[in-house]
Amino acid sequence: MPDINNAINMVPVDHVARIAGVAGVSVPPTDSSPFGAMTVLHVTSRPRTRYNDFLLPLGESYGYKVESTPYLEWRTRLEQHVLEVGDNALFPLLHFVLDDLPTSTKSAELDDSNTRALLQAAGERDAMNVSEDVLGRYLAWLVKAGFLDAPPAGGKKALPELAGAAVAMGRSSGAV
Repeated sequence: MPDINNAINMVPVDHVARIAGVAGVSVPPTDSSPFGAMTVLHVTSRPRTRYNDFLLPLGESYGYKVESTPYLEWRTRLEQHVLEVGDNALFPLLHFVLDDLPTSTKSAELDDSNTRALLQAAGERDAMNVSEDVLGRYLAWLVKAGFLDAPPAGGKKALPELAGAAVAMGRSSGAV
């Protein structure tokens, strides 16, 4: 994995859905709202997640073989691999990593005070990020849908069991 300590603004979709649901019933499109005229409800990750903190549990907790590699070395190895394989699914995305991402990208700093006030007033959780447990659910789905192999035995945590089917849109087959 690339050694990148940049902040990433990533939240689980259920948190975004919660915000949309509360906003849909709580925020009238007028100035009569107890929060004033809220026209912007930014969604941010709280507490902030760092790229390394997001990826380290792949190995430390779930047992995938990952090693932290300096970004420029990782980028070179990825580029070589994608170009050698040719039909790799990452090929169309390769241009995203050709710059020096750790120095050329920065997560936007957004003011989520309107969103947090709205959620607090509704008695809802006002902060969420992609934690290690959420990552485990995502990995479990990717394994069940056939996108990833199950992690080898030996991780500190097992992937959670998921009920129901996990078939990705556009795929004609996959794990059920």
